Amino acid sequence: MEIAIYGKGGIGKSTVSANISASLAKKGKRVLQLGCDPKHDSTRLLLHGRDCKTVLDYMREVGPLDYQLADVVHQGIYSIDCVEAGGPEPGVGCAGRGILSTFELLENLGLDRKDYDFVLYDVLGDVVCGGFAVPLRDQYAEKVYIVTSGEFMSVYAANNILRGLANYSQKGPRAGGLIFNERGFEGELQRVERFAQAVGLPILGEIPRDPIFAACERHGQCVVEGAEDSPVALEMDRIAGKIWDQSRLYPAKPLGDHELEEVVLGHKIRKEVPEEAGGSKGKSSSQGRGTYSKALVKQEPLHGCAYNGAMNIAVQLKDAIIISHGPRSCANLSYQAISSLGRRSLFEKKKILPVQVHPKILSSELGEDAMVFGGIRDLRRVLQEALEKKPSLVVLVTTCPSGIIGDDVDGVRDLAGPERPILALKTDGNLSGDYMQGMILAYQEIAKFLVDPQEKPDPYLVNLYGEKPIANATSGNFKILEDWLGAFGAKVHCRYLNETSTDSVRTLLRAGLHLPAYHDYMNTILEDFFKKTYDLDFFPHALPIGYEESMDFIKALGRFYGKEEVSEKIMARERENYQRQMDKYRPYLQGKKLMVVAYNNKLTWILKTALDLGMDIVKVGMINFSQDVYPENPFKDKILDWEVDYTAEKRRQDVSRLKPDLVLANYNGPNMDDAPYHDTIQLTPEGGFQSGIALAKRWVTIFQQNVQEGWRSDEKYFKKYQG
Repeated sequence: MEIAIYGKGGIGKSTVSANISASLAKKGKRVLQLGCDPKHDSTRLLLHGRDCKTVLDYMREVGPLDYQLADVVHQGIYSIDCVEAGGPEPGVGCAGRGILSTFELLENLGLDRKDYDFVLYDVLGDVVCGGFAVPLRDQYAEKVYIVTSGEFMSVYAANNILRGLANYSQKGPRAGGLIFNERGFEGELQRVERFAQAVGLPILGEIPRDPIFAACERHGQCVVEGAEDSPVALEMDRIAGKIWDQSRLYPAKPLGDHELEEVVLGHKIRKEVPEEAGGSKGKSSSQGRGTYSKALVKQEPLHGCAYNGAMNIAVQLKDAIIISHGPRSCANLSYQAISSLGRRSLFEKKKILPVQVHPKILSSELGEDAMVFGGIRDLRRVLQEALEKKPSLVVLVTTCPSGIIGDDVDGVRDLAGPERPILALKTDGNLSGDYMQGMILAYQEIAKFLVDPQEKPDPYLVNLYGEKPIANATSGNFKILEDWLGAFGAKVHCRYLNETSTDSVRTLLRAGLHLPAYHDYMNTILEDFFKKTYDLDFFPHALPIGYEESMDFIKALGRFYGKEEVSEKIMARERENYQRQMDKYRPYLQGKKLMVVAYNNKLTWILKTALDLGMDIVKVGMINFSQDVYPENPFKDKILDWEVDYTAEKRRQDVSRLKPDLVLANYNGPNMDDAPYHDTIQLTPEGGFQSGIALAKRWVTIFQQNVQEGWRSDEKYFKKYQG
């Protein structure tokens, strides 16, 4: 049984909650009490006053890979398990969002509420926002009880809680009644009785104002422990018994503000403004871990936001509609990043952009009012619009604002059906992590939602995993792979996930060969997921870049298909071409001093090319990168100066000291150093046998070019992009 105890701050609900838990635990029930108040004092008496590490403090201090359920679940008296959500510093952040984070963490760490006979949520009731209302949701509390005194503000809070409960009443009545905690002033009981009668709720018990509470609290005890034979303890036992045995529950019927004052205070309130002047009569008061990115594991500053990472992956489903649940600005920024990357340089040269430029993105367009009243109504509106287009799938991606206000996007699934599938990616902007974390979430949740595990594999159907959709080289590298597979009689079935269909994802297991696009941090996570979830074996080689990797890749394909003769034919042709091209460019580059500054781990092909050309690699400096870890030096006998955690200042010093002929880097900013020539390393370079050859040709051009004569009309672009 799961119950929620609500009440105004300071009304005594934590004391009542602790005594109810203790009473049931004494009777042999296995009990969990979860404190959902930022004061984090709900379980103090159950722990005999011991300090309890709150979940939010724990999440702030400990990295996600070190999370342990035992660190946040503390055992109290009578073997009661105790958890405190905690909250942010006063005046900072959103404590309601903290409740959401607490529940998510406990579920991710495997806290199974079904293991308990009794789960009690002790919740602040002054503010029933999306976060504090989490226990009111259908998947949590089966019964809701409200602690109140006869003071007007206490009854006002009780009425507000009923308003919140009314918004979560889809599965029927769940209000159990009121628990009257006396303050001892004249006429108090009559006030509570009038309110109870007006809202149609029973009063389960009357707890007298008694010094026994203070006496027991001085010893850090509940009254059912420290004074178990007292009248107060016996009343607590009766209330606990009624809660356990209660079968009839009641609908939430909150009163209007004027009606509440009339009922509780017992006199008429003059209305200053006529109902019709207010303009709102009849309107509702509300509107409708797993695996982690490197930044989270290393506790680095976040690189981008999870929302954008998930959007970038989700839009690769060509027959799906993606809904951005948040402000229009979030959708616009994501849309521009997805659609316009690379457009500037291509359009400037009057070339057609060879990628999709109109991803199917809709926005729920949350405004300022949604931050107060919730955004589910806006989400349902745009969702209906999307479903009318009959897409194969609708994917909802949540932003920071929708996450902070605690919108329950799972609540719109009543609009879904067999022909109207809806998948929610709850990234909540950057609340769940960085750009890569959003990609991880999208990759995993889309697979779990769509993939049919009953498909039979065909070795001549191939899946490709983890391409970088926004990289310029991706389409060319895919064409190379298609040509190679065609030589062996195979073809690509699903590109997971890049310009693909929901059907190819659904039939993903129809493929018998699974190729990783890269062997980077992201793809390692992706491979681990598919191995554990679908028992897939991955090809040992990623898409190759450069001569050596391409040779190994083609040879391995020949072994896989039992067609070594095809491999030999391809390799013989490429071996001869590579040697001929190296001999052609070596006289121009031999002896040139090369310095490499990179955050890309795919350096071996570059370094091998330079060494084959007889160049002197005087320095390799590795920059920290959000999507990978530092690689090892593959040529320790030939490259003696290899440094990690490289900085711009070290770069300037080394250029001055080593005087390289060419600095090769992922990024060359203006006036960074005085090297005579610079070139750029693509984060995602063009692959295949030609990678090194194209690089050698480019370097020869750089050393030989006269910008004014050689580039002519492209002089301005060379200066703009090459510095």
